[in-house]
Amino acid sequence: MEQVVMNTALKESESLLSEIEHKSHVDVKKCYQCGTCAAGCPVSYVSDFTPRQVVKMLQTGLIDEVFKSHMIWLCIGCGNCVARCPRNLNIPHLHDTLRILSKEKGYPCAEKDVDIFNDSFLKTVQYTGRLYEAGLTMLYNTRSGHFMAGMDVAPGMFMLGKISPFPHLIKGRKEVANIFKKMREMKGAK
Repeated sequence: MEQVVMNTALKESESLLSEIEHKSHVDVKKCYQCGTCAAGCPVSYVSDFTPRQVVKMLQTGLIDEVFKSHMIWLCIGCGNCVARCPRNLNIPHLHDTLRILSKEKGYPCAEKDVDIFNDSFLKTVQYTGRLYEAGLTMLYNTRSGHFMAGMDVAPGMFMLGKISPFPHLIKGRKEVANIFKKMREMKGAK
């Protein structure tokens, strides 16, 4: 990590931090670094930073480092940190916002497979109106290059009726597709 002059970093990042707080509805200044979020986080042991460290980096203006971190992509949104936080900070929502902003600002995704999985999930919902597990698996495996991922358990899941080779289409597919269309229009309008 390169050397950073803290006062300069904090001053330069004020507007971006305001944007993050506005979009996430999380006031990172409320965090007093008790660390209970990190103690209960099920993914912090595989990440480069804990949720507490991400918030501290935001407080000190190290937003570039946050956008490059693995934690914002590895957060599973379980809400354990929110349940434990004495200040009721919604860290999963903060991480969602940071993922969106990092993509918008052109930062390379630190966890490429997570981004591919999320995008594949949304594509199946967009076209079928709900999650289509077999389609998600095929789309993710093709796009990620993990061609045989999950293939060892697929026959058993098909036999037990847990997944279907064909999607279950819902009645309101057109309305779901319109939600995605409206989101693309709103994104383009910015």
